[in-house]
Amino acid sequence: MFRRATQRRRRGSTAVETALALPLVFAFMFAIFDIGRAIATKQVLVNATRTAARQAAVGTTTLTTTDIQNIVTTGMGKLALSGMNVQVYQADPTTGANIGPFTKAGNGQCIAVQVTGNFVPNVPTFSMIKNPVSMSSKALVDCEAN
Repeated sequence: MFRRATQRRRRGSTAVETALALPLVFAFMFAIFDIGRAIATKQVLVNATRTAARQAAVGTTTLTTTDIQNIVTTGMGKLALSGMNVQVYQADPTTGANIGPFTKAGNGQCIAVQVTGNFVPNVPTFSMIKNPVSMSSKALVDCEAN
């Protein structure tokens, strides 16, 4: 008889402990998901920028800036950044500064693809990531088309 009374009281305290602990567990879980998604988005951004830069390097006579922007957007897929801005230009090889349109780059001259945008976390409060997070990527390649 003594055991039944103890079991009943323990069931109630277990429910209270679960009710207190579960929100913390979910908060940590959502934080891990958001941080992982941010890291994955940054990696996909870097890969999409590199791919677009490679295409720009061989397509100065056949591709337009819109084509390069579409390559980045396609490469980003569902992880696209909000307010994403893609710039393609001929760059100074030492500073990376814009010195003209990429279609004017000659063989061996530098072409840059620069992508900027904002990553918006799903649950910014739990993940402790500021909302939004600015992300950018820049790839410099030598022109091979002309």
